[in-house]
Amino acid sequence: MVNFLIAGNCKIYYKLRNYKKLIEKSDKIIACDGAIVPCLQNSIDVDYVIGDMDSLVDLTFEDLAKFDFEVHKIEHQDSNDLSKAIAFAETHGAKRIDIIGVEGGSNQHQFAAYWCLFQCNVEAYIHLDESIVSTVKDSSVRLPIGKGKSFSIFALGTCQGISITGSKWDMDNQTLEPSSRGLHNIAASDEIIISCTKGSLLIFRSRWLI
Repeated sequence: MVNFLIAGNCKIYYKLRNYKKLIEKSDKIIACDGAIVPCLQNSIDVDYVIGDMDSLVDLTFEDLAKFDFEVHKIEHQDSNDLSKAIAFAETHGAKRIDIIGVEGGSNQHQFAAYWCLFQCNVEAYIHLDESIVSTVKDSSVRLPIGKGKSFSIFALGTCQGISITGSKWDMDNQTLEPSSRGLHNIAASDEIIISCTKGSLLIFRSRWLI
């Protein structure tokens, strides 16, 4: 099992230090474009730099060639750098992908990061300051959370067969449409089980572990 960590090009560089344990557990680390700068500043050992290289700060493409990591310049604009990094990780044997560094930039880029999760064909998580974000697509997931912690689920389109166990407000075979329904539930145990037989859900849960 290869665990990939992808560092997005966040604007608040010091926050990468908050993910020390997650970084240490990763087998391979990808920096998206300009994210290589905060990674180097925080002594994070990067394996790959991926992107169109239009966001580099204080480094040129030629400078990158001097370091001990692979640089993959992908210029097409049909997808963002995070999407390119996810595709690269999957083609290089990723079984799990953890994503950090998507906060602090524009709202548009952060919103796009959530959509990138639905591109993933393997287990994937976005780690924010307060939440861990993941998806459920035509399946069931068991998620550690901690009793008393909050979580929310959001339907992307019509979602059928929604069931939740282990929460204050469980669901049993419900249908959800895009709305605020599902916002701020509370875990009644240390893990929750969320199922969606048809459709895609976006899940936010309190970040109490890495």
